Amino acid sequence: MSLYVEDVNAKRAEQIATNFLQQHHSVFDMKTSFENGIWLVEAKTSVFSKSVKKLRIDTKTGKIIGVE
Repeated sequence: MSLYVEDVNAKRAEQIATNFLQQHHSVFDMKTSFENGIWLVEAKTSVFSKSVKKLRIDTKTGKIIGVE
């Protein structure tokens, strides 16, 4: 019996980012890119101040490894 782990895709990376950010922010407009095995998700978190949060998500584990 083998254990198959599916890599995190762009849609799942956005879901992870949204779930994390919605704990303290309203989330608007997301942009996702992939670089060196890491999903980079930029999310606008305020309509008026245009605050942008940047998250780095590991493609193998789905763990958030950085937030700016």
